[in-house]
Amino acid sequence: MSNPNHFQVIVIGGGPGGYVAAIRAAQLGLQTCIVEREKLGGVCLNWGCIPTKALLESAHVLEHLKHAASFGLSCDNIKADFDAVIKRSRSVADQMAKGVEFLMKKNKITVVNGEASFQNSKTIQVKPSSGESNIYTADFFILAVGAKTKALPFLPFDGKRVLSARDAMIEPKVIPNLAIIGAGAIGVEFADFYASMGSKVSIIEFQDHLLPNEDVEISGVLERSFKKRGIEQYLSFGVETATVSDSGVELTLQDRKSAKKEKLNFDKVIVGVGITPNTSSIGLDEIGIKLKNGFVDFVGNYRSTVDHIYAIGDCIPTPALAHVASAEGIRAAEDISFRLGNPHHLQIVRLNYSYIPGCTYCHPEVASVGLTEEKAKAQGYEVSIGKFPFTASGRAQAQGDTTGMIKIVSDKKHGEILGAHIIGSGATELIAELTLGANMEITVRELANTIHAHPTLSEGIMESAAAVLGEAINI
Repeated sequence: MSNPNHFQVIVIGGGPGGYVAAIRAAQLGLQTCIVEREKLGGVCLNWGCIPTKALLESAHVLEHLKHAASFGLSCDNIKADFDAVIKRSRSVADQMAKGVEFLMKKNKITVVNGEASFQNSKTIQVKPSSGESNIYTADFFILAVGAKTKALPFLPFDGKRVLSARDAMIEPKVIPNLAIIGAGAIGVEFADFYASMGSKVSIIEFQDHLLPNEDVEISGVLERSFKKRGIEQYLSFGVETATVSDSGVELTLQDRKSAKKEKLNFDKVIVGVGITPNTSSIGLDEIGIKLKNGFVDFVGNYRSTVDHIYAIGDCIPTPALAHVASAEGIRAAEDISFRLGNPHHLQIVRLNYSYIPGCTYCHPEVASVGLTEEKAKAQGYEVSIGKFPFTASGRAQAQGDTTGMIKIVSDKKHGEILGAHIIGSGATELIAELTLGANMEITVRELANTIHAHPTLSEGIMESAAAVLGEAINI
């Protein structure tokens, strides 16, 4: 009699990497189990990507309503019901989690709730939140355990005055005076949301710019936009000390260029300075899996140093993005299928990490793919730059939102797209075309010659490609 607790594949972690890997494995005919300690969907769906976008959409609608008069519309007594905004965000997340549950049933995937730890390289123990532990075995495992928000050593999270991103999403009311440490995507998005809700926001970043991984010119546009909205920016500042009390948080900041120090007081602080992989408590060391700075070391097709155990997503040192985790999960499942001799196995297309799109859903939105202008030059390319400002877009003018631009960084010799950077309305949707173009190795000439519908924001892509060639029509 077969063992009901044995599977061909067990996926540990039900986030956007794990549940996608499980679905792909099931599609390929493999007996699949997924283990998740909380809700299916992971941090992204329940506490990250999805609910934060719901919050930001509420903020965006509110900002539109504040400027209704410029559209010839009259709106009185516009205000945010903060509690209702938070509840809507949670409702959206809950609905999406139910959707993942449905997909597990549809694909006949066994779902086990609890915390997994390896007993040996073929066996895990799963401890549920209540009740007895169970033992499960598998031919292959996929680690999709994700990561958690990194705390500052001198400013630990307490959920009251010092907030993680998760804490910040379920605050009971607007924070009057808020500091945000870290101006990456998480910090910038929360700055946008809370500023729209009425908070006085100060954002603190050790590097020289907001979104320090983005093109400097794009970051500059965002900085000016945030300044107009009254969001204080302490750029090139480090946090030296912090004192937490019942009444608030006192931060001592130091300008890393001038060494000047400032003491500032806030009601609460959100810390968004990076992530730590969830690899410390699942028994990886004991079974011979090699870690580097907490991340699982891997070789081709996401195999760890234990050949039948794969790792994907935020627990490996690749871009910590939901769409990257999903793509890695698909490829890991396909590699397992190949090794099991699945006759329907498709050729595995390796990910091109040089052209992974990144998006920040603040307003104005920011999206990019490939190299920044600075990095392209540093790598020795002779570059040509093409830009199209949204002030020249008829669609943007009609929308009443002309902040930003599309910028293409091209190799001057061959016309290859080295990078593309967008700030403005619809940026996170527009970046897909440029991501496809870069991955398919089309040239700026081919992009400029592709007819785009008028009037659309996407015309700016055609125009910026033409601008690289000195042939832009509308600027």
